[in-house]
Amino acid sequence: MSLTERRSLRRCLQRLVLAVLSMPLALHAHAETGTSMQFSDGWNAYEAGDYQSAAAIWTRLAEQGHVNAQVNLGFMYDHGTGIRQDHQLAARWYRAAAFRNSAVGQYNLSLLITEGHATPLVGHSAHDWMERAAAQGFEDAQRALSRQDTHGDDIAEAHAATPPELSAKDPRGSERTKTPMVRVPVSIGTAWPIAAGYAVTNHHIIDGKREVTLINQDGDELLAEVIAGDAAHDIAFLRVTNPSRLPPALPLSPDSAPLGASVFTIGFPRIDVMGKSPKLSHGIVSAVNGLRDDPRRYQISVPIQKGNSGGPLLNMRGEVVGMVTTMLGERSPDGSPPRPIPNIGYALKTDVIRQFLTQVPRHSTNIGELRPADGALEDLANRVKDSVLIVMAE
Repeated sequence: MSLTERRSLRRCLQRLVLAVLSMPLALHAHAETGTSMQFSDGWNAYEAGDYQSAAAIWTRLAEQGHVNAQVNLGFMYDHGTGIRQDHQLAARWYRAAAFRNSAVGQYNLSLLITEGHATPLVGHSAHDWMERAAAQGFEDAQRALSRQDTHGDDIAEAHAATPPELSAKDPRGSERTKTPMVRVPVSIGTAWPIAAGYAVTNHHIIDGKREVTLINQDGDELLAEVIAGDAAHDIAFLRVTNPSRLPPALPLSPDSAPLGASVFTIGFPRIDVMGKSPKLSHGIVSAVNGLRDDPRRYQISVPIQKGNSGGPLLNMRGEVVGMVTTMLGERSPDGSPPRPIPNIGYALKTDVIRQFLTQVPRHSTNIGELRPADGALEDLANRVKDSVLIVMAE
């Protein structure tokens, strides 16, 4: 190969990158543990213009003490967005969120009081609430106080905090400008239980996140904690309080998958578009080593997308031979996100998972494990699907 050819090949390889498969979402501020998916459902309904469904979902969550549902419900009543305008109910929900230290609830309650649509409680004037919101770093509140201090302007000249991409008419007929809310990134991926009583997923899903929730096929949400993780191998082990609430464990294959072996995965790609039912993808082991001949990984032709991250890679006996981690992508010259290359993905081998498992503290209780058995793909899928979990980290 000539020097020119080698340089050309190097430039081509530099455009190829690994893209992680967890699905990033943005939820309105901070969602309470155990209700994240329900809150997101309400947000999706709101953005679709189905305000009655959004109000119904958020009312149920607000009554359970979900702070952001309280803020959003207050906003809907404040402006009559899809429901009957009711400033008394708006004040009730803003106040509930404000007393739970929501900067947005404090800010919007301050405006409602200043407008004369809510009665301040003793010791909690409009100015007090605005100061509390500002002290938490809420920029709109800081600007409102700055205008008041500099020009003696009334706080009512501030603009109410609204959900992203929306604006609303206030009761005085003036247009309230859009004020983006603080948005917390949420990673969505796939996890699956092992007999030791833990759930396995990718490290990049939970990296930097404080709350992790596992969601089973019945919609039950289990709060989980990370007990071990390794960024280099992109693996993490999760523990729930009661392992018996996990579905049956998936068995780890005692053998490596050979070149050309049929494999499949079940996971949750793009739940924002495809929905929350499990999705199956089928392919082969196209190389027994990963990118740059990495012996820890397989290259697979299984079609995968964001949200498949952490999913089990299974052989035709229903045994886990690996865990889906990444797909190959090509960098764009304009700096936009990498463009995935179809049907080139990578999975961490079960041998590596098993090695890490020896370093994890043993759980006091093991859980039942599915039995390996040969079968048609549809039979295997039906047997395995209930053991695959959505993992949400925020």
